[in-house]
Amino acid sequence: MSFEFLNSASTSNSSFRVVCGEMVLDDKWNVHSEVILAVMREGSMEIETATNMYNLNKGDIYFIAPNQKYKLDNYKGARVDVVLLNLSNPISVTQEYIPQGIIRGLTTGNCTQFARITPDNSFYQQALNCLNTVMEAETDKRNFFQLLVHGKMYEIFYVLFAEELIKIYDVETQGKKYRALRKITEYINENFCESISLDTIAQITGLSRYYVSHLFKELMNTTFVNYVNELRLTRAAMLLTTTDNPIIEIAGQSGFNNISNFNRAFKMYYDMTPSKYRRTEHQSF
Repeated sequence: MSFEFLNSASTSNSSFRVVCGEMVLDDKWNVHSEVILAVMREGSMEIETATNMYNLNKGDIYFIAPNQKYKLDNYKGARVDVVLLNLSNPISVTQEYIPQGIIRGLTTGNCTQFARITPDNSFYQQALNCLNTVMEAETDKRNFFQLLVHGKMYEIFYVLFAEELIKIYDVETQGKKYRALRKITEYINENFCESISLDTIAQITGLSRYYVSHLFKELMNTTFVNYVNELRLTRAAMLLTTTDNPIIEIAGQSGFNNISNFNRAFKMYYDMTPSKYRRTEHQSF
């Protein structure tokens, strides 16, 4: 295990292999094989994962699944206490109370990547008490402290699962979803300059409009409209810098049938109008 991002980390002989300490804050991308459960004791910061950005404030508790890339940033007076849970050799755990399916889901990444409990959640105090007890027990190491650590770690995971903050994904189901999404995106990538809608995709794939929309939100953290617009705007930007075609013509060539919509979308995405973008890019050569 690597604990280089902890101060005063101490090993444990509990079967969970729990380690507690204070997190060192930096702006580097990190990936760790352990489950991370942490408490924001002071201040605020942002945590960025591969798919999203989260603002964390004093008192917030957060979970990061094993082997998930994350980065801390914009920390203002932040102090974070963390519990690392290593499940890489969970023989004793799987023989006790935690089903093997949950362990596999956590260790293989087929689970929710990030979860947060805030002080206004009804179950917040229960979760906080569990973490505080684990940290105190791991520090004091009184007789039979492992039993206490076991119990409290089981309890906090019960809260996380029971409140559906963490979900274990069925690998086969996920596989079907990704195959469906690949079929959808392949069609869009080849036809985004044409008139295309959720109804078009639903008819081509035999899937419902709702399901198509849900796949983009769940697996890509975006919407169908945003995905199509990004493709169109990227093509428009390329045409603005490589051709002398009129902007209204470029809008049509990129899949926009309304110049006003094109100008509005382009400015929102690139923070400048199409004509200014063309001038700026030409001046940079």
